Amino acid sequence: MGFSTGYLTTREIKIWDLRRIGHTQSEIGKILNITRQAAYKALGIIDNKVEAAFNEAAKTNGFVVKKINIVDGIMEAYSPAHKIPVIVSLSKTNGLRVWYMHEGDCSVCVHHNSCIEFLLGEIKERKVDLTEEDLDLSPSNLALKIFEKILGDEKGTDN
Repeated sequence: MGFSTGYLTTREIKIWDLRRIGHTQSEIGKILNITRQAAYKALGIIDNKVEAAFNEAAKTNGFVVKKINIVDGIMEAYSPAHKIPVIVSLSKTNGLRVWYMHEGDCSVCVHHNSCIEFLLGEIKERKVDLTEEDLDLSPSNLALKIFEKILGDEKGTDN
């Protein structure tokens, strides 16, 4: 258990993920053979840990937090040092990761393959619907598409 997993135990990751994919507390209880009340209590603990991890990531990196969505594991922030928006995501696949929303020349970057791997993990785990053309984009542009869709879906559910 550590910063990269949002301080969540294996059991807590399972509970958090079940809620994230849409299960109610009662359904989580049935799936894990615990009471709804136990699921409720666990989710409260999980929410506190996830929020603490996001706040630590912001403090450590000097980010200005704009919005935290604990359930979906997404934090929108701004990096004054780099003068660009930042997305911090928490997922089972990638743990806690920072993505700087910039337009760089990804073809010459030594991190190209690891960025693609990270983004493909986010697409799969979050079930982001993209076209084949989208998947051929550079990591910077692909990230814009992915996070626009994730944040767009999130904003759509607030109304």
